[in-house]
Amino acid sequence: MKREIVLTVFFAIIYSFGYTQWQQLSGYPATGNASSLVVINDTLIASSVGNVYDMKPGLFTSTDHGATWSAKDTSLGTSAYPLFADGGMLYAGTVGKGVNISSDKGKSWTSKSNGLPSDFAIFDLVKTNSNLYVCGSRGIYHSSDDAENWKDISVPGMIQATAVIAMGDTLLSSIVTLTDAGVYRSIDNGTTWSLIDTLSGLTDARIRNFFIYQNTLFAASNGDVGTGNIYLSTDHGTSWTAANGLEDLGGNTAYNFFPFDNILFLATSNGVYKSVDNGLNWIHTGCTNTMSLAMIGDTLFTGTGFHGIWKRAASELEGMNELSMDMNGIAVYPNPSSEKITIVMKQPSFSGNSIASIFNPKGQLIIQYPLQEHKTTIDISGLATGIYFLKLSGNTLSQVRRFVRN
Repeated sequence: MKREIVLTVFFAIIYSFGYTQWQQLSGYPATGNASSLVVINDTLIASSVGNVYDMKPGLFTSTDHGATWSAKDTSLGTSAYPLFADGGMLYAGTVGKGVNISSDKGKSWTSKSNGLPSDFAIFDLVKTNSNLYVCGSRGIYHSSDDAENWKDISVPGMIQATAVIAMGDTLLSSIVTLTDAGVYRSIDNGTTWSLIDTLSGLTDARIRNFFIYQNTLFAASNGDVGTGNIYLSTDHGTSWTAANGLEDLGGNTAYNFFPFDNILFLATSNGVYKSVDNGLNWIHTGCTNTMSLAMIGDTLFTGTGFHGIWKRAASELEGMNELSMDMNGIAVYPNPSSEKITIVMKQPSFSGNSIASIFNPKGQLIIQYPLQEHKTTIDISGLATGIYFLKLSGNTLSQVRRFVRN
């Protein structure tokens, strides 16, 4: 009996710690799910996947920043996910009901499913300029006329695609086929596809979602079958660099990226993380089991799996642990950078003869620079764009970091 009491107290402490500084919205069901959050003209829209405790599946909207909520149309079936807004229009993927578009913030919907399979379970839906891409249980489809018509651009022999992203005519998709699983790339808008090799640095075969921010492509691996880490690419997926910090609380799964004021936020199963160096290093800000992010004014909202919706002032998060140091007390920022990188050491670990050496991916020495006691800035504007290795060398310690010159 005592053991059960101790465990209950222990988990209660851990649970409350995870939500430190975050405030739960009282108007949204405390055990509710919010797998997608979208803002249209100060209206906050939450999508709840089915089978969620005391909530019916469907959409919920708030016009008072989350204080009160009203249920909207639930004709989309057991889910309206993924959900995104573009130009005041609301787009929703579904299970078996195709793609739907709403012009009145979810009050009514128009089905746009010509060319899509009738039993299609949609996992991802993205828009790039005038092009829409959707993927899921029955393949990958493309529309160039705002979802009026869809064309099958699937990889031959594929079973399903969990995520898709577009950069001009270049497409990337996380795909499972009859023979393999991994990220496929197309440079002709889906006419032909090729599997990205793990030698590129993208070592996880299962990717949950993609994101583009400041000319950097992000791939979030599925924590259930991979590391649960984030990978970055500045060359449209040719080469990749693994991020740091997302597993400081154990195994993790990333769900939703959200940029704000040169800070990148990320909703994960371990809570909301932030990065001040374009996604290379991540800092935990609190909360837990988060799935979605949205912002109104200075308030950041996060939807969770079965724990309602929470909020926190972005100004608090901006000043929090602004410099992310690793376990050795070393930080290299900004990363990526086009002009300079700065090396900061919390406690000097190097002798007066210590140096910083920059190598290209072939192992060739490009730059050597003497390390200062606490802070060293190096001009990298003369380097070609790409990935480099920074070696910090001294009498007692040798450390290597990767950075990107963009």
